[in-house]
Amino acid sequence: MPPQSIFILPTHACLYFFNEEVLRKTPNLFLKIVEKKNITVDGEKGVVVKFECKNTSPFFENYMHNLNMLDNDNRIVDTILVKETGNGSRITFDWAKVRGENLYLASISGQSQVSSLTIHSGKSEKNDTIGKLIRNKRIVIDEYSDDPDWVQCFTIDHKCNIVQGYIKKSPAMEKSFLFFNLGIFDSLSLLVTMIILVIIAFPIFYIGSIVQALLNIPSIGIFICIGLILGLVYTVYQLLENILFELFLINLPY
Repeated sequence: MPPQSIFILPTHACLYFFNEEVLRKTPNLFLKIVEKKNITVDGEKGVVVKFECKNTSPFFENYMHNLNMLDNDNRIVDTILVKETGNGSRITFDWAKVRGENLYLASISGQSQVSSLTIHSGKSEKNDTIGKLIRNKRIVIDEYSDDPDWVQCFTIDHKCNIVQGYIKKSPAMEKSFLFFNLGIFDSLSLLVTMIILVIIAFPIFYIGSIVQALLNIPSIGIFICIGLILGLVYTVYQLLENILFELFLINLPY
């Protein structure tokens, strides 16, 4: 398997889910590339690849079969696309159908006395139990929910299918944000980012007057002027990328 660092950012949730829910149950799995072919799909570069699977388990084979990724020779067949992002080239990873608008990792707080939280098939404790979140384990959740008491989560059922369940919100449950890296502005909310963008619009609007004043400073005026312009361009770029990423998961190219 390729290292995690080369995968495109929005698929980190899929990669994490696959590692935690599948690979940990098949610790001796070995994948070998036996065939590959470069392709172009809608203008994007990619490769069709076949993996020979060794040291598999029935769980792994059933899981991949449910994804329709195993051929008659028990080989994994996948089309991997190369994505160009602001952080360089990344490849897609879709071996886990985990999708959501606001993905986080959830776990039981180390300060809590609760040992487990139940995962239900619906937003009610009367619905079937399909799993449990136990201490020292994390699951992927989609915090976006129209019900203030429940959040959606992802797990695997006894037939090796990825299923969407629901876990009741509890003081014992804590979340961490792992799946995106937005650079130096990653801790800013969209609202704060837009406010900052409005604030820096002031020097941009008066850039002509400011530059003229700086150029009147002997010797170092021109260097200060160049630094100011480059700093404004970089700041505006980062803020715009942050806004676009929050709204549409788009990275601007460098």
